[in-house]
Parts: sequence; C-alpha cells; structure tokens
Amino acid sequence: MKQQDPRDYLEHSRVLASRDEVQAAVARMASDINACYEDRSILLLIVMTGALMPAAWLAARLTMPLRMDFIHATRYDGATAGGELTFRVPPRLDLEGQEVLIVEDIYDVGLTLQSIVRYCEEAGANSVRSAVLVRKIHDRETTGEQPDFIGMDIDDHYIFGCGMDAYEHWRHLDEIRALEKV
Repeated sequence: MKQQDPRDYLEHSRVLASRDEVQAAVARMASDINACYEDRSILLLIVMTGALMPAAWLAARLTMPLRMDFIHATRYDGATAGGELTFRVPPRLDLEGQEVLIVEDIYDVGLTLQSIVRYCEEAGANSVRSAVLVRKIHDRETTGEQPDFIGMDIDDHYIFGCGMDAYEHWRHLDEIRALEKV
C-alpha cells in the first residue's frame, strides 16, 4: 500500500469537510479560546506533524500574547491505525508556570492527548487546555478526557488533509477527506 502512487489516495477519497467548513470551525475555536484566555499570555504547544496547519490557522486568529513551541509525539507513524505512543521531540521552552494550550489535529480515543497533557502537568504548567480540529465520532472506548476546544465532529473514517496524512501524503490540503479502499 505505501508504494502506491499518492494521487490514488485523492482519487479514492471523498470530501467530508470543505475548506470553508474547516475555516469556519477554526474561527469558532479561536473565538472560544480568545474568550477563555482574554489577554493572558499563553504557550501554544503544537503536536507535530499533524497539527502544524490547524495551529497556524488558529494562531492567526488569536488575540492574546502567545509563544509557540512544538512537541513531536505520534501513535500512527504513517500507518492507518494507532500504535504505542512515541515521544520524538520534547518542547524546547520551559512549561513551568505557563498557560499551555495544546493544539492537536485529531481526537480519536484520546491516548496521545492524555499523554501530552500529563507531560505538561508534570513539567509544572500552570494550566493545560487542548484544542483539536477534529473529534472522531465512534463507539470505541476513549480515555474519557475530552478536548477543551473542538473544531468539528466527523464520523469514524480514516481522514486526511488539514495536517492529517494519507501515508504521509496530502497534509497540505485545506479540506478534510475520507480515504476509501485503495
């Protein structure tokens, strides 16, 4: 499957959320985050690689002073099913005493987000909240901890675009697509 022409993923997919729907979801999240933090300074902690695009769109709409950093943690590593969480790169900025807002591309069962929240708390963050572009709707068991800010809910499909990948391709799309059988 990974040797396949990446254009096949587009051909065998369908749009679940258009660019306009994605941008409207980001705008709603930004409005809620601005209301929550008001003028307090925050540390925007971007979960790489998937949250790069949603975080950029979100940051452009935030009105409070903020610093940006990233953490590279993954359960997917280019696959379509999550495995064990791997921390590849920790944040470079000190989290102690900070108002941390984690930005993640997707909330599926919550294991990645839960681990990153715990990491931030153990690093001494004053508060830790989370924002995700997409929350998958399914009947699988989750950690029970929901993100604080959610852009949109999408049915349980393997999705890509808006930072999420199809075998490491198509993260740069500004729409969300569901991968069908290839």
